[in-house]
Amino acid sequence: MKRTLLTLLLSAAGAFAADMPVINDRLILDMPEGAQYGMRTTALMAADPGDDESLIWVGDGDDRIAVYVQELDRLADPDFDKQAREIFQNFNEGDLRFEVRKRSDDIYYAVRTSTPKEPTGADLFGSALIRHKDGSLIRVSILFARNQVKSPQKCREWVEKAIDGIRFGKGVRPSAARTDKFEGLEIPVPEGYVRTIEPGADFVCITYRQRKRVNEPASGFGIYLGHDPDVSPDPEARKVEETMVGQKVTWYCTEPRPGFFAAECLTKLDEVYMHVFLFAPTAEARDALIRQLSQIKRAQAAE
Repeated sequence: MKRTLLTLLLSAAGAFAADMPVINDRLILDMPEGAQYGMRTTALMAADPGDDESLIWVGDGDDRIAVYVQELDRLADPDFDKQAREIFQNFNEGDLRFEVRKRSDDIYYAVRTSTPKEPTGADLFGSALIRHKDGSLIRVSILFARNQVKSPQKCREWVEKAIDGIRFGKGVRPSAARTDKFEGLEIPVPEGYVRTIEPGADFVCITYRQRKRVNEPASGFGIYLGHDPDVSPDPEARKVEETMVGQKVTWYCTEPRPGFFAAECLTKLDEVYMHVFLFAPTAEARDALIRQLSQIKRAQAAE
């Protein structure tokens, strides 16, 4: 009988021997030799995955294993044990069954105990919820291709070994009030916001999200720099005139749905458009962000 790549990896002595930093060295994963960093598929005109996520491939084709790591940009609840168990309980839908396990006070994980009846080519067999040292949440998902799920117990063993190899790195995700320099701009960032950079084929987008607990409303904003901004101001929007990067701009303020207040403006920055957009849970929070972001200016040239 042909042995799958998974069987070979599990039977090899010292198979998990490669330290692989992920999400800007916030975590380090212990992966098999030959594991490679990958990139999830995106549409042609969509942004590439941001620096708040990492993907590792092990093997190829129908023998592939994918390990996907993502910053959730949320803070853990005071009772992290309860929070993790409630989140993983939601994994049990239809024929799906997962068992929740605890590796440490900061790492909980779920292992799939049911066997896929019809493999999808990317079946989830393990997921970890991690409370980082700064209190933020990170998720690790482990998915197996078709040939792997023919040996479900081997998949579970692989998940256990991978979760056991997770440890914290030295990377820091800044959230203090600061001025970020990006693409020739100086961006005033309020306290509590974390940043994600999403490059595209001919544009770049930088987004900020207020890091709060899962059930708490949060604000966020972003800046698009490129040639084809997606802007269609609502003619009924309230208009706010401000100055940004030395130019007059008009903010278009809307409330697309109750409890969701948005605003956007568009200006030209040299050869590209600069589209600034934001959202907040209250009109007061939105207006405060408008005042803050209207202070965006060109960075001073280094002497």
